[in-house]
Amino acid sequence: MRKEQLEAQIEKVKAELLKLGPMRPGSLSQQYSACQKPGCKCVDPVHPQKHGPFYQLSYTHGGKSTTQFVRPPFVPEVRKQLAAYQKFKALTQQWVTLALELCKLEMQEARSAASPSERTPRS
Repeated sequence: MRKEQLEAQIEKVKAELLKLGPMRPGSLSQQYSACQKPGCKCVDPVHPQKHGPFYQLSYTHGGKSTTQFVRPPFVPEVRKQLAAYQKFKALTQQWVTLALELCKLEMQEARSAASPSERTPRS
């Protein structure tokens, strides 16, 4: 790939990053529980029906693990934020890959532009 193409792709990644909205790391899980109170539907021996779903967000930030419950009305927004974070990670990885390729290409160009005496390794 040529230098201009790599630079254009990096700019495209930067533009995509600017479009990202609120984000958060982590994963969202659905929990069900049984209260174990006598006579409750959750302890029915034939057809137990657990309470829930309860949504739980878990993430690690700054070396600290955190878990918090999310109320059902907020679940769609939290899912959008989690998806935005995943896209952020993918885009930054793509940027790093392109930047490494660009640096490699620039070093090759600099090496080929150098005079023969500068390219000869010194012993």
